[in-house]
Amino acid sequence: MTLTLEDGSTYPEKGRLALTEVAVDESTGSVTLRAIFPNPQHVLLPGMFVRARIDEGIMNDAILAPQQGITRDAKGDATAAGVDAANKVEQRTVETGDTYGDKWLVLSGLKAGDKLIVEGTGKVAPGQTVKAVAVNNNGGNA
Repeated sequence: MTLTLEDGSTYPEKGRLALTEVAVDESTGSVTLRAIFPNPQHVLLPGMFVRARIDEGIMNDAILAPQQGITRDAKGDATAAGVDAANKVEQRTVETGDTYGDKWLVLSGLKAGDKLIVEGTGKVAPGQTVKAVAVNNNGGNA
């Protein structure tokens, strides 16, 4: 766990997470955490504003999918409309984890290189032939 101080510098000591509150504040989306940091030089002062970064871990070969490409079916399961090698739409059940910005971490159901429909998902049906168009990371056509 690392801290960024008010002036933008990184606090040199590493901390550890001591407490995580279970409830999420619905109005802000925030969770209360308590961290413990050594403070041998007395750099950290009461009332000081800092930003904390918690590294949850590293997941090699993680799949991040745009949120607009993941929908829920009538049973509430996460699904994605993919495009197979023959340019036909296929509906896949996926398992999602946490969100990172505007993307879902996909734990299963997609693999690297899969084509995912992110616009017009309500206008396509499984088995329909489509023409895939690459989208850049800013949301426009590549």
